[in-house]
Amino acid sequence: MGSIYIGIIFVCFIATVLLIAVLRLKTVKFYIPIGIYIIVLFFYSLKVTADIKNYQSYNREDFSDVTGISINNVMVDKEQYKMFFEGLKYDKFSWVNHPIKRKEYFINIFTRKKVYKFKVWDTHNQGVLVSRINDDGKEFVTNRNDYILQYLK
Repeated sequence: MGSIYIGIIFVCFIATVLLIAVLRLKTVKFYIPIGIYIIVLFFYSLKVTADIKNYQSYNREDFSDVTGISINNVMVDKEQYKMFFEGLKYDKFSWVNHPIKRKEYFINIFTRKKVYKFKVWDTHNQGVLVSRINDDGKEFVTNRNDYILQYLK
């Protein structure tokens, strides 16, 4: 999720620098670059809003909507994994400093509306890292949750 916020800051900074550079030329009317600046920021904010809604959709899911859970492409009994489902909802952004991967798990949560994808790394130096994978294939490290490892072994 942090990459979205970094992207917002980057786009705003670049757009502001370009706006100042164009306005110093004084050969362009004032309202043209301001209009372009507002349009770019508006469309970028629409994209960010859609990404955030997609990212947060899993937190609103109820366990009764789950139709199946697979771990490394092996279907498991969903009733035994209710706490696992809730553990993946725990969402606190964390920075990752060069994790050394011990084992990697791919989790799919099948619901009536959508399939949610996760990648879980059991690491030597960072604990258990949980990454959400959105529809575009982007990964967002969401938390360090060592408790879900008991469901994966």
